[in-house]
Amino acid sequence: MYNSFVSLGYDVKVLCAKEPNERSLENPDVTYISLKRHKRAVTKILMFYLKSVLSIPKVNPDIIIASDFFSLPIAWLISKIRKTKLIYDSRELYSSLASLYGRKLKQNLIIKLERFFTSKCNLILTVSQSIYEILSTQFYDKKIQILRNLPYQKNQSKIFALPQNLFTSDDILLAYFGLFHLGRGLKLYFDILEKLSPEFPTIKLLLIGKGELKQEIEREIRNRKLENFVFIFGPYAPDQYILFPNVRKVIGLCIIEPLSSSYIFSLPNKIFEYIQHQIPFIASDFPEIKKVVEKYKVGVLVNPEDLEDILGAIKELIENDTLYDKLKENCKVALNELNWEKEFKKLHELIGSL
Repeated sequence: MYNSFVSLGYDVKVLCAKEPNERSLENPDVTYISLKRHKRAVTKILMFYLKSVLSIPKVNPDIIIASDFFSLPIAWLISKIRKTKLIYDSRELYSSLASLYGRKLKQNLIIKLERFFTSKCNLILTVSQSIYEILSTQFYDKKIQILRNLPYQKNQSKIFALPQNLFTSDDILLAYFGLFHLGRGLKLYFDILEKLSPEFPTIKLLLIGKGELKQEIEREIRNRKLENFVFIFGPYAPDQYILFPNVRKVIGLCIIEPLSSSYIFSLPNKIFEYIQHQIPFIASDFPEIKKVVEKYKVGVLVNPEDLEDILGAIKELIENDTLYDKLKENCKVALNELNWEKEFKKLHELIGSL
């Protein structure tokens, strides 16, 4: 959003949190709120609010965008003080996050807080039709629009190159793009690798991204003695093209676990990243993912709770060259439609109509 608005001549300022050892950008438009690591997320969020208040006198925007639920209260406060327009970017169904599973009190509290802080909101954005329909029942009097988190059309002059010396031309790479968070199938991928290794000894697992589970994943690699078969790379910038080594096949993984409504109705960024990189993928058979896969024929749907179904789908992509090549060709067609440049035009038009 920042890059796109700046390219159109907008004056854009960013206010965001920064934890220890987290990379920062050398950009005068970005104000970082430095936070210490806290065991409890609520402590970290409250510290962000307290420190952010000091920045309010320095900003006087025409429009403020809360990029998620956790930034909504401070965005609301700025909009209230500065009498500016407020946009809430509801990237997930925040009252049904996986971390809130079985916690009815917290779920209801988030719904109440969302309703309060969006009471004067001018626009709500969300990422999929399913979440749109749920939010429409909660915020029936608000303008809600779907804006998918699509990636840039990849500029192959901006390369994130994976090292060739770790791989051979016979290798089969199972690739996961994205955040290392709960419910993303990460531990399942270790089981998949071990199950397929006897039949496909050159198979390897690549985890490309960052996240809170990185240290846990590294321990899992050591405990299972998979140092020569599992590799962690990243993080990479959204506009970078990931250059894979010369190998037999690359298969994307998007096996989201059904831990919550937010996950079941999600439209993960990674499937669009796979499309942009022309990588056929395996994905959970969830409503929004299914729409993309069936429309563009770019991947294979599986039951995320059925290991045999998942293994069968991966084996099919490994052994069936005709299917793999067809899905790869379909990605080349789909990437011209499923990209941020086209999606952003909708947001620009919405901004102009406020």
